[in-house]
Amino acid sequence: MGKRAAAAVAASLTITCLTASTATAEADTRLGDTQILSASINDGKPLVIGTADQTIFTATVTASDPEGIDYIDPLLYKGPITAPTGYLAAAREPECTVVDDATTRCTWAFVLGQSFLQDTDAGTWRLHVNATANDGDYHWKEAAASINVQRASKLTANAAPEPVAKGKTITITGTLSRVSWTDSRYRGYANQRVRLQFRTPSGTYSTVKTVTSSSTGYLKTTVTASRDGYWRYSYAGNTTTATVNAPGDLLDVR
Repeated sequence: MGKRAAAAVAASLTITCLTASTATAEADTRLGDTQILSASINDGKPLVIGTADQTIFTATVTASDPEGIDYIDPLLYKGPITAPTGYLAAAREPECTVVDDATTRCTWAFVLGQSFLQDTDAGTWRLHVNATANDGDYHWKEAAASINVQRASKLTANAAPEPVAKGKTITITGTLSRVSWTDSRYRGYANQRVRLQFRTPSGTYSTVKTVTSSSTGYLKTTVTASRDGYWRYSYAGNTTTATVNAPGDLLDVR
């Protein structure tokens, strides 16, 4: 929280107000006929952050009320809304479109980056939204949308020996690593299930087996050489770490 707090005074003030007013509130609170119709963050895709100082992404909210919308206020947070472990206010004023007399759609830019984050900040963040109408009605959603903020990852693969005779054993090694936002270095990611995949020069990849990374992120397994093709490791990712595929390594089988 230390690095981020210095850059998020506005968010700190906002979250103080929210926690004071929503500590006992339901996740979805409404007064009158105001309604949050939709919300999305980063077009529904995970946000992958490596070592860049700044990563810009957007959130969009659509809300309606027969009397029209006065304002929409978003806040991105991690953890419970009453005691968040991370929070982020929009970086600038929104771009809003009046869809019709009742409906307004607004888009905000948010800024995150390695310098804002600790490794524990990876995971699911949620968007709190307060939509307030011109007549004072409102709709608050504790989690109008969510996004996985993920640590960038890297993956390698090497098939050897090469060339190799058909029917002989080959060894495929590699390393799975992910960035540490604390020091901007990539470190081995332990105990992760990684798929070993193969494709012919004109085909598509299919999974041959699953390998678990070591305590240092190291991967190693053996297979029997049968034909020319590309070998790679593929990692599906999780809420904290991005999906990644190693570049395919072409093996010449003779």
